[in-house]
Amino acid sequence: MATAKVNGAEIYYEESGSGPPIILSPGGLQGVASSYQPVIEALSQEHRVVVYDRRFGGQSRSPLVVQTWEMVCDDVFGLMDTLGMDQAYLGGGSFGAAISFGCAFRRPERVRAIFPSNIAGGVICDGYLTGKLFKSMDMAENDSISSVVDAFDSDDRFSPFSPEIAQTDAQYRKTLESMNTEDFVQVMRDTIYAFFDGSYPTLGMTKQTLQSIRVPAMVMPGNNDVHPRRVAEMVHRLVPNCEWAEVRPHSEEPEKYTKRVIQFLSTVEAG
Repeated sequence: MATAKVNGAEIYYEESGSGPPIILSPGGLQGVASSYQPVIEALSQEHRVVVYDRRFGGQSRSPLVVQTWEMVCDDVFGLMDTLGMDQAYLGGGSFGAAISFGCAFRRPERVRAIFPSNIAGGVICDGYLTGKLFKSMDMAENDSISSVVDAFDSDDRFSPFSPEIAQTDAQYRKTLESMNTEDFVQVMRDTIYAFFDGSYPTLGMTKQTLQSIRVPAMVMPGNNDVHPRRVAEMVHRLVPNCEWAEVRPHSEEPEKYTKRVIQFLSTVEAG
């Protein structure tokens, strides 16, 4: 099992192939590397492909801290540092798309290009994600932190937020459950404000920050209320020289996704 110590967390990652590096950031509040399994083999034919569990997902572990957009981007850069990558192509779906945008905005010198997909944003998206965090707050206040951990279900998209490693690591769970309830609740509350209290037409990005992106970009739209097509269309208009790819999420059309991504990366490589 490969892990990297990054910004106070232990990040689980997997890598395959060789060549110009790609890092894929998974979606959701607790994205996991396995979500990209359908496309890794094809992408790794000519690239070094890295997928990872985000700090509160899968086999990664982190103290319960307030998450911010700066943090989720710094986790990517920290992973790159550990793996000796000066620069990488960044992809990601949904929340992972937001991480790709955020990295390109914050550290363009480290981002060769981005190909975000299933672009998320809008009131329903924000309500869905804040609802998971708020449910954790409410359960902890009115019952216990243990009840939050017990209610977590990786197969239920509406279950409360809880670090996934608490399901399998007894010591981590014990430490989490020993937290002061008010502190636990405050972390959830502060995370909601850090992620969603802004003028963000797509997760974590304002119109101005989207307009300031200067790396090659290609966006692929979503097709539901959490990932409205209109949000991807707006992003496409705002990001300078951004390409549009009419491709459904990698989980739905993996072959079409990989073909279009490889085509885009080949164009970027050719200069």
